[in-house]
Amino acid sequence: MSTNTVRARLAFSFKGETYALDSVIDLDRRLGEPGTAPDFHRLLARAAGIDPYSYLYEVLASHEIEFSDATGVAAQSCRDGRFDWTRFEQDLSEERDWQLVRAIAEGIMAGRDPDADRDLKAALLAAYRAGKASRH
Repeated sequence: MSTNTVRARLAFSFKGETYALDSVIDLDRRLGEPGTAPDFHRLLARAAGIDPYSYLYEVLASHEIEFSDATGVAAQSCRDGRFDWTRFEQDLSEERDWQLVRAIAEGIMAGRDPDADRDLKAALLAAYRAGKASRH
């Protein structure tokens, strides 16, 4: 599975000085409690050496971040300058499940590509998830 990254940019002015923050964030390293997105403003501030307890940080936090150039599964969640963390988590979970199922299917169904048949892929994922749910 490929690395999931997103580019975060934010430009603003404070006390007559213009700040242009730009950072590529490794989303795989930012996965935490499900449903909790990382604090992208704080990540940008840290990369720029801005103290999160300063007035400068307060101004930074009041501006929207523009997201672009997402890689991996994250690319599906980055549209029109916005990043949908909830969708990213869902897509990542599905991709991880599929990688497990695919590894099993390839061992059993030599010569067939499970990715090529959407119905087969859906059936295999449904079987995997049913088994996973029955263990809980």
